Amino acid sequence: MPEQTGTDPDERAAQVAPVLVPGFEHRPGHHCGSTALRNLLCFHGAQLSEELAFGLGAGPCFYFVPMEGSSPSRFINGRTRQLEEEFVRLTGAPLELETFPGPDASWEAARAVVDSGAPALLLTDLYYLDHYGTSAHFPGHAVVLAGYDSTHAYVADTAFEGLQRTSLEGLRRARHGEHPVFPLAGHMFTVIGDVERFDFAAAADAAIAAATRRMFEPALGEFEGLPALRRFAAEVGEWPGLLDDWQWAARFAYQVIERRGTGGGNFRGDVRALPRRGGQPRRARGARGGGPLERARGGAARGERGGGAERGALAAHRRRGRRGARRRDEALGASRLVAASTPPTVRNRCIGIARSAAWR
Repeated sequence: MPEQTGTDPDERAAQVAPVLVPGFEHRPGHHCGSTALRNLLCFHGAQLSEELAFGLGAGPCFYFVPMEGSSPSRFINGRTRQLEEEFVRLTGAPLELETFPGPDASWEAARAVVDSGAPALLLTDLYYLDHYGTSAHFPGHAVVLAGYDSTHAYVADTAFEGLQRTSLEGLRRARHGEHPVFPLAGHMFTVIGDVERFDFAAAADAAIAAATRRMFEPALGEFEGLPALRRFAAEVGEWPGLLDDWQWAARFAYQVIERRGTGGGNFRGDVRALPRRGGQPRRARGARGGGPLERARGGAARGERGGGAERGALAAHRRRGRRGARRRDEALGASRLVAASTPPTVRNRCIGIARSAAWR
């Protein structure tokens, strides 16, 4: 920690010694939202894997948003934009989301949580966090606030080992970014009840159905779900002649799909892991699947009673038969293609498959 320059030894000691949440442990993960949810809930006694947290937030999705005048000029993402809010809505877990009118109010609230001996999950634009480079804005990035001193905050952040030290001013700006894709208002999640005995996996079928419906019936139309993925696949091969910043846009797309906390494959690695690792270690008696998410997937696919509109949407998709499944697989294949592409080969490798017969 840098040496402080005050003349009063007591003042210097107060500046140096951080206030830290007792007993908080940062377990590194590969995606910000699911890692932050897991670490926040585990602090309060819950047993939850990162994969289950991702799945119960109805995580898998796709967004493609052209943003002329921004850098890069094309924004993509492979997970739902409100993972943490969806997790709370679908599970009914005792977490509270608060937003604030300005940075002063949001920091006072976050500091009060730490002073009470608990961590807080904060949504940020990582562009303003000291431990990232300022290459591109990325709103909705989740961190867990676990301490602070007079000038810096100490946050648990995804794959970083230990707590990261970022300036209070940077955190203030990060929590109130005005990015058009996801403007922030100091979003903060805290645990407000008993989660140690909470049955998170009971929400698995509803979460799977919600994610499926969002891909096939997106609320944001052509900017979300399969319509967005098809637009992306149709356009990406034209970027060299279409965009002035096509190399940066392609590099950013590759990073978002493969490197920026997705676990590879635009989060689809987490999706594949859900049946194997998503649930509790023991199977339910008589269950065929390996975990509650796998069992819920089977039940929702068969259209079992009790799922409401979301399960009905999933059952309707299943009834479309092999054609719907083939188009889904081809859609995911298009995203994997871009994941394998480097900027010099965007045209040759992307357009050949991403604009194939899958979209004709």
